[in-house]
Amino acid sequence: MPAYIVGWAMLAGVVLAVWLHFYPSRGNVALYLTSGVAFALVPALVAIAIFAALRRWFMLAIAIVVSGVLAYTQIPLVVPASAPQGEEFTVVSANLLFGGGDIGALEKIVAEADPDMLSLQEVTPEALQRIRGGKIARLLPNEFAIPYSYAAGTALFTRATLSDRFNIPDTILHNLQVRTDLPGAPGTHVLAIHPAAPLWGEKDGWFHDMGILADHFAKLPAGRVVAIGDFNSTWNHATYRKLLTNGLVDGTDVAGAGFLPTYPTDTRLGNRPLVAIDRVILRGFVATSMDSHYLPGSDHRALVVSLIAS
Repeated sequence: MPAYIVGWAMLAGVVLAVWLHFYPSRGNVALYLTSGVAFALVPALVAIAIFAALRRWFMLAIAIVVSGVLAYTQIPLVVPASAPQGEEFTVVSANLLFGGGDIGALEKIVAEADPDMLSLQEVTPEALQRIRGGKIARLLPNEFAIPYSYAAGTALFTRATLSDRFNIPDTILHNLQVRTDLPGAPGTHVLAIHPAAPLWGEKDGWFHDMGILADHFAKLPAGRVVAIGDFNSTWNHATYRKLLTNGLVDGTDVAGAGFLPTYPTDTRLGNRPLVAIDRVILRGFVATSMDSHYLPGSDHRALVVSLIAS
């Protein structure tokens, strides 16, 4: 009987995970639990094993069906799209945690990745001055930055010249948009994204910013798009997936990169990130690979994405 109860408990957790994936939750608890939906694949396997061992065939069938639905929601993240022929290039995103990220370490990440574009979040005036005086500004000399204290500052650095600089209005944190030339993709719309975080008891700011971004993404003009940054959202948040309209796709989905957690990396959990909230959204590109790199002084890992224009 205890094993049967454990099986029921595991199955209940899987049912909850499926519900959280599809339902646009608004409560604090639900939002945080949704970030961990992918982990429910473990109790799914446990439930199947228990009901199979107990020969509870009806419950086994239910467990297999529900677990299959859960797996179906995660499969897009592990099946890569076919990459076209073309020149591969790299884009990078990093959250500087109130400007405290190690700029020297960031310079090494950027030098190794040799990107055509860098998106930075939580850029303070002091951090921006350090970046302007270092190697990043020499490698990526074109800049659109709105620095600010605390978490609101955002910056874009590119190899090619910028045009049509635009600060998306009315968001709590700065979200930037420009046009620039990327390899095989002239005139690409590039966005540095950072909606407000759904902090406990302060989730309304996140819904506010995500709603504005969803409207903005739906109205983006024709052409290629790279939107990269700290989305404060995972694939399993239905509110995040509402951004995927107007021909836009999730980069992890396209790359088949699987579960790539980037947050948190501070000492609270021993530098072991649990949730994948640093993301890239694309139109007219295929992501061929995604990786993350430890950035001292930040609570996020830096995201490095390889792209080919399609």
